[in-house]
Parts: sequence; C-alpha cells; structure tokens
Amino acid sequence: MATYERPDAFVEERLTTYADTVTTGTTTSTDYVTSDQADARYQQLGQPVNLTLSASQGQAITVKQTSDTKPRLQVGSDAVVAFGTGSADPDVNLKRVGPGLLGTDGSLSQGGHTVLDVSQVAVAGGLASLGTDGKLLASQLPASAGGGSSNPNTALATTKGYYVPPSWGEFWRVKRDAAKTGAGKATVAVVGGAAAAGFPASKLRAKGWPGVLTTSLQGTYGDGGSGYYTSLLSSLGIMGYTSTASWTSELIGQVGTWAIGGFMAGPGWGYVYSKTPGDNLTFTVRGTSVTIYTLGADGQHSPWSYSIDGATAVAVTDTATTGLAVITTKITGLAVGTHTVKLTHTGTASQYLSVCGVAGENATGVVLNNFGRRYAIASEYLPTLKVPWNGGPSYPADVVIYAVSLDDIVSGIDADAWATNVRQHLSNIRDGGAATGATDIVIVLPHVGTADTATFCYQDFVDRAHALARTFQAAVIDLWALGRNSWNYWNSLSYWGDTANPGAAGTDAFFMSDAGHSYVAGVINALLSS
Repeated sequence: MATYERPDAFVEERLTTYADTVTTGTTTSTDYVTSDQADARYQQLGQPVNLTLSASQGQAITVKQTSDTKPRLQVGSDAVVAFGTGSADPDVNLKRVGPGLLGTDGSLSQGGHTVLDVSQVAVAGGLASLGTDGKLLASQLPASAGGGSSNPNTALATTKGYYVPPSWGEFWRVKRDAAKTGAGKATVAVVGGAAAAGFPASKLRAKGWPGVLTTSLQGTYGDGGSGYYTSLLSSLGIMGYTSTASWTSELIGQVGTWAIGGFMAGPGWGYVYSKTPGDNLTFTVRGTSVTIYTLGADGQHSPWSYSIDGATAVAVTDTATTGLAVITTKITGLAVGTHTVKLTHTGTASQYLSVCGVAGENATGVVLNNFGRRYAIASEYLPTLKVPWNGGPSYPADVVIYAVSLDDIVSGIDADAWATNVRQHLSNIRDGGAATGATDIVIVLPHVGTADTATFCYQDFVDRAHALARTFQAAVIDLWALGRNSWNYWNSLSYWGDTANPGAAGTDAFFMSDAGHSYVAGVINALLSS
C-alpha cells in the first residue's frame, strides 16, 4: 500500500491518505481526487482524503517518452520514486520524505530510509567528489585532518580550519588542468617566513612543506621544473643553526668572499654580492630553461659569466642601470633534466656582482617558486624593489600561498599594522604593474604552538586574515584550528621539531619536524588539488 505525505500549508500536521474514496457523512465518492483537491477538502472538512493503491495495480505513476525503452520516472506501489534516463533501468531511487541524514558511511537517508543510490552514477568536481560507491569524498585531505576513506563525507569547504569562497580557484584550476594534459604550465608562489623557507626540516628544499607540496603537485599535474632557487640557500643564509650537515647537499656552492645585501630587493630572501674577480656561485636546477636574477648596483655592477654543465663560459654584460633594478638572463633550449649553473665575477674590484637566485623551468607542468625567507615579516616584502618580485607582476603566479610568519606575531607587531602590510602585498599581486587580478590567493595561518604566550594576540591576526580573505576572495587554511589549538595535540603526533637536529621530532615551541612539514603540505595540497 502506498503512502502519500504532504506538509499541510495551514496546520502543523501532515496529510496522510490511504484510500481512493472520499466519505462525507454517509456519502461515499469514488471520484479521482488530486492532491490539491484533497488538501482543500481536508481544510474544509477536517478529514483526510484516503487514496489506496494495491500492489497488483503496478506503478502508481510512469513517465516515458515515445523513444524510451525504459521509464524515466516511476512511482511504485512501495512509494519508491525512481529516476532514469529512459534507456536503462532507473539508477537513482528516492524513498519517502523525512528528516535527512548524511551518514558516516556515505549514505543519505530520510525518515530512516536510504534515499540515494548512485551505484551507477559518478559525479566529480568542486571541492569533493561523489564516488561510484555513493560516498562523498575529499580524498586529498589527510586522514588526520578528517579526509580520505576514514571519513568519506568530508567536504573541504566546510571542514574545520578551511575557509574557501565559492569562486576560489577560478584561475589556478584552469592552468593546473592544462598542465596535467601537457598543454601549459601552472605556477605557484610561496611567500612567508622560516617555515616557508623549510626551516628546520632535514632538507630545506625537499622536506620543507613547499618542497613536499611541489613533489605531490608535480606527481599529479606534471613536472614544471625546480623553480626559483635563492642565493641565500647557502652557508650565509643558514648560519646560526647548530647542526646543518643534512642541508649540505642543497646549499649553493660558494667560492670567495660573499656577503648578504643590505637592501630589500629582488625575489625571495634577498641577494648576495661580491666585489672580488673570480668569486663564483654554483646552483643546481632542473628544467629546459634557466633564468638568472642579478641586480644593478648604481652603475657599478660587474660583468660576469655563466657556465652550464661545465660548458664554455658565456660572458654577460648587464645593461647599465642605476639603483638595484633586477636584471634577468634567460637561457633556453636545454636538455630535459638537472643542470649545474656556475656564475663568476669577471669584472674589477670596484664592481659588484649581486645575485638573487637562479630558476629552472620546463615548458609544461607545475612549477613552485619559493620566496620564503628566514626571519621574514610582512613589512619586509613591501619595498618597491621587492614586492613585485614575490608573487607580484614582475614574477607572477597563478596561485600565491601567503604563509603568515610567526615572526610577525611574536615580535609584538600590531595586528592592524600587519594587515595593512599584507593588504598592500596582496593588492600588488592582484593589481600591480600590468596585473589584471588573475591570481588566486591562499592565506595559511600557522599553528602558533606556545609562541604566543606573552601578548596572547594571535586571535587578532586570525581575524584580520579572514577579513583580508573576504576582501580578496582568498582561501584560508588555519593550521592552529586544524591542530585543535593545542601544542600538546601536535606534540602527540610528533609534528614539533628539534632545531638542533633538523627533521627530527622534538618539543620546539613552534618549529616543525619533517612530519609536521609533511602534514602542512598535505592540507595545502588538498585545496590545490580540489
């Protein structure tokens, strides 16, 4: 027997009908009564209209076009509503109404009945996918953040620690998907402090979260090359750590007397310079093209040379310039793979060779340029000689990951002043130079650990970050929220590091271990791969 239920528009009851007859007093009518007529009669007489459908009568309703071999819609005697294409058996079944519940097993039920069967349907897109088994998946999300098969109903946009506007990814996803098919290149830029620079992972480039993220993205969407390699990834840039042996293989080769530049200019951490002829730097990069970033030095910049893979050195005389303008030298047509690039000062002792870094890129795939810098604070990215080169129009990206530096928080900088600085940086990314706003932005809030126990101001930075996200339609990943706002919780997962033993688990106040960096890469990858 079928049951028809309809919310009554005028009284807080439901109209339930059981027989196809209407009784008024002693008079019984067998006329067909529509649901609207039945509802009106119920309002007028205060009695239900009963409709009966026996099982032998087959389908209560069947909708089929002339060309169809199967019904497109059926309402059976058991009250099951079935939808199909008209060419196959109905593949989605809806049962009677009632309170809705999305179960942890991926089933959707109403009124205690399973109402969705998608065994023949696959729906993908957006921030999650509906698998062929009927489960709602956010499979890229690490299990520790609530994703994967351990919780197939996680929808990334509404997961704790994530804020993702509906329009986010409109630029990045197009480029990313083209890269996957070999039809183009997608570029990621990372801006941030020590954690973004990889400190103190066992390998700053390979095990820091940007490096782990690069490996994951390139494994899925193609290898776009090694990306930007700062000249300060050298003994100069890492000095102060008690143990750096594990980083040796990643450091820039340095011969001669080099120093860190005192001006904020160019991409990344900054630059190193030498005024001694014969001094040289050696970079190892990957890609079919190499771009070298040097600086003018008030007209005193030195001629120099580059040699790739030990080949004959090529002399370079930079165009005369004043100030510290960035000068790019690009070499194309290289073989696929890794290359050794040696830069040598060939001028006089009165001239300076100033080097920001070297980048390696392929024509297609994903490339990540890491502009993170140890001890960085937001204001240091703002000088006009620097901000356009860090995700801005001089070195643009399809998505910029702005990783909030803990140095901003623990140094006592006012949250409003910080937000003003970040707003200027993000504005330059979207509208500086010739930029037309075609860049997606992700703001990553760090797990503050036990670093914010003097001013207890981190919540102010979180508020300002969300205000910036609403302004720029940026996504936010709040690692502190994902970490339950608990140093102890992350400690139980071995996510905190030991600065004296890079990569190992320890009890640091806020620096992460390799495991912590890997986790951060995973939660960011969940968004970029969504």
